[in-house]
Amino acid sequence: MLRVLGLDLGTEAVYRLMLDHPSWGVDRLAQALDTDRPAVTRALDTLADLALLRSTPTADTSGGVRLVPPRAGLGALLERRQNELARTQLEIDASRAAVDDLLSEYTALGRDRLDGAVERFTGDESVRRLQADLTDRARGELLALAPTTVSGGGPWELDVAPHLDLLARGVKVRVLHLDSTDGTPERRRAVRELTRAGAEIRTLPSLPLHLRIVDGSSAILPLDPGDPGQGAVLLREPGALTGLRALFTHLWDEAAPLPDADGEPAAPDAYSPQERALLRFLAEGLTDEAAARRLGISLRSERRMISGLSARFGAHSRFQLGLQAARSGLV
Repeated sequence: MLRVLGLDLGTEAVYRLMLDHPSWGVDRLAQALDTDRPAVTRALDTLADLALLRSTPTADTSGGVRLVPPRAGLGALLERRQNELARTQLEIDASRAAVDDLLSEYTALGRDRLDGAVERFTGDESVRRLQADLTDRARGELLALAPTTVSGGGPWELDVAPHLDLLARGVKVRVLHLDSTDGTPERRRAVRELTRAGAEIRTLPSLPLHLRIVDGSSAILPLDPGDPGQGAVLLREPGALTGLRALFTHLWDEAAPLPDADGEPAAPDAYSPQERALLRFLAEGLTDEAAARRLGISLRSERRMISGLSARFGAHSRFQLGLQAARSGLV
C-alpha cells in the first residue's frame, strides 16, 4: 500500500509493527514477523533513509531509534512524491510539445503554405507523410476516393495497416474505388481484410480524382488529378470541405456495394433516392427534425418514411434500422 512512497512490503510490515510496539528491539521485531535480524535491519535502514526513523540520544527504544509520528513523516513523503510527480508531468508535457514540433517539421518537408486554410505539398514522400499524419489524427471518420486499395504503389494508394488501426479505434472508414480493382488476388485480399474489420467499400466504373477527407475538417487531393505524383493540396477551408463531402456523398449514393460471398451484389432493392438520403442522414446522427429539414418534407412525413423503412427491414429501433441499412449497402 505504501510502495509508492518507497516502502516495500517488508519495510511497511516493520513500520506498522513499530507503531504498535515502539519499545521493541530488532530481535523482538524479527520474531514477531517470523523473519531474520538482517531483514529487520535493512527495513530500519530504509525507514531511516526515508526520514521515518531517527536516532535517540539514549538506547531505551528500539536500539536507540524512534519513529517519526506518521502524520509528519508520511505527510512529508507524500508531499515529496507529489512534487516529484509534478516535475515528471512538466517533463512529459515538455517532451510532448517537442515531439509535436518534430512531427510537424517532419510532415512539413516539401510543404508550401499558401495561407492558413490551404497548404501545398510536393513530391511523393511529402504526400506519404501528410497522409500518414492525417490518418493517425482521424478520430471519427475517414472518407476516401481511391482507385486502388492496396499499399506498395504510389503515395495515394491506401495503406491497409493504418486503416485497420483506425477501424480498431472505432473510426468510421468509407472507401470508393474502381470496379477494376477487384481484378488481382492481392487487391481482393486487401478489400476483404478491410471489410471484415468494418470498413464500408463501394465501387464505381470511374472516379474523378484521389481524395481523403478526415473528420470533416481536413481534405487532401492531388495538385494535378491527371498526374497525382506531383504532390497534394491540404484544405481546411469549410466551404471547400462542404463541397468535397457533397461530391463524395453523391458518388457514394451512385456506387455499387461490394459483391457478397456468392458474388452477387447486395442490391438496395429499389429504394428511392429520398429514402436512401434519409437513411444516410440517420446514420450521420441527424435528428428527425434536421433530417426532415434537409429533405424538405414535414416532420410527420419523415417519421412516416422511417416507419415504412423499419417495417421493410424488420427493424424495431433506429439503431437496428441503421445497422440493417449499412449491411444492405444503403448508407
